[in-house]
Amino acid sequence: MKQERTSATDRLFREMFERIHSGKWAVGKAIPGERDLMEEFGVSRIVLRECLSRLRVLGILNISHGKPSTVAKVDTQVFAQLFSLMLSFEAKQTLEDISQVRLTIELDTAYLAAKRRTHQDITRLDELVMRLREQLGEPLARAAETDSAFHIQVARATHNSLFPVLLEVLSGFVTYAQIADPTDDPVPRHRAVDAHARIAEAIREQDPDRARAEMEAHVRYSLLFVTQGSGVLNSAAPRRAPLTPVESGQLVAAHVGTGEGLSLYPDLSTEVRQTL
Repeated sequence: MKQERTSATDRLFREMFERIHSGKWAVGKAIPGERDLMEEFGVSRIVLRECLSRLRVLGILNISHGKPSTVAKVDTQVFAQLFSLMLSFEAKQTLEDISQVRLTIELDTAYLAAKRRTHQDITRLDELVMRLREQLGEPLARAAETDSAFHIQVARATHNSLFPVLLEVLSGFVTYAQIADPTDDPVPRHRAVDAHARIAEAIREQDPDRARAEMEAHVRYSLLFVTQGSGVLNSAAPRRAPLTPVESGQLVAAHVGTGEGLSLYPDLSTEVRQTL
């Protein structure tokens, strides 16, 4: 009996979701009352209420006692919560998997931010870089939050509302790995601050190619250090040396068409290009 009710609830959920998705039930408008829905779909009150509860939990319906249920506007925050929940359920997803996606997104956000940034965006980025410098002697957890805020602000500077949502979800997993690192090595922390400053500078100067290259050098360096230094991933994997400031600069130079390129560092070419 319970299985039959679950099947009926699933079917009703799909049908009601399609009404909302198609626009037949418009955002902000009331949906039909319980009695009308029971008659229309041929379901019991228990099945209907289970379905309504599911839609409410997902943020699709606004339900208040004594008032008609209305279709909610599903904003980016709801999407972020659902996406984060989905990733947490996918046990096969590793930090390295997430980092690969993050890297791809961040190269574009840096590039677009340099093209579209406003004075307010630059002011906010400068504030975050300054805060990172001030937090060099503070606990890593606080600095990790500021680090994440910087990357999300770069995404906001693209003025594409989906980028910050995606970055906020993905950055949460990377921040967890940063905090999980028991070493709290000050060397990569100082390098990270300098890297953020260079990214902000490229965006300020509206140099999209340099912004992308600076972001790539920084993210690849950071992810190598986080995924292999924190032990969050397979601790038995061979540890690769993180990029030095010179190597990071060489990667930037190769991308923006200056300098002698990666040919000076044959091992770096393999390390950087194939690790992530």
